[in-house]
Amino acid sequence: MFSIHLSNNALKYLKKAEPKLRQRVHELIRMLRQEPVPAKHYDVVKISGADGYYRIRLSSHRIQYFIDWSNKQIEILDVERRDENTYR
Repeated sequence: MFSIHLSNNALKYLKKAEPKLRQRVHELIRMLRQEPVPAKHYDVVKISGADGYYRIRLSSHRIQYFIDWSNKQIEILDVERRDENTYR
């Protein structure tokens, strides 16, 4: 079982977010504790050029996180809204 830590940026964004998004992120966190790369349930992509960094697309939001496999820890780095300039 992995432990989950949220960065200050992620916490700030989630405090301002709508309750539905907070609930979905909470469900995602529960799943990440058991399965750090839940590719069967979510759109998960390993970020190229960076070992251990992943992003999950959650409707119109993107969640970036880092997995420390040796210590069984996950750091959620950022939660941000996707727009037309997200992948440019």
